[in-house]
Amino acid sequence: MSTIRYIILALLLILAQGALDNYVNMSVYIDLALCLYILLVLPPRWGAVPSMLVGFVLGLTVDVLGNGIPGMSAAAMTAAGLCRKSLFNLTAPKEKEKRQSVETAGLRSFILYALPIELIYLTVYILLDSSGFRPMGQCLAREGISLTANTAMMAFLYIISTDMSGRRRQRT
Repeated sequence: MSTIRYIILALLLILAQGALDNYVNMSVYIDLALCLYILLVLPPRWGAVPSMLVGFVLGLTVDVLGNGIPGMSAAAMTAAGLCRKSLFNLTAPKEKEKRQSVETAGLRSFILYALPIELIYLTVYILLDSSGFRPMGQCLAREGISLTANTAMMAFLYIISTDMSGRRRQRT
């Protein structure tokens, strides 16, 4: 993905996440994290520290734009950024040309890569949000439903972003 397209996509997802947090009340059990997609499609060669820094800045921006507890998204995105590179190396296809970027890995590999990162994000986010005051069953239900919704959303964003870049390559 080109740098300009990546920046535009990041800005749109940040604004959409802010609008979602402020104006859309879906359910107590669904926590959508659109900005997690930005962290997922960072170049695979980036290590833990740059990924954690980007995750922290994204999370802090979402916290400022949203109406949640300040620092929750920042902490969860930082934790997700910690494992990003190693999980990509674990789940990416073995072919060298498919390991160059997340967009070339394919949908199946992307979902296998995104699932554990979403699980890390949601675990940290939900644990910080509930702070031990909600029943464990409710937290597990919230995590399962949110994981399903986020996986579907990440797959949708992946299909859209790779389809658009594929069309652009076919025209040139």
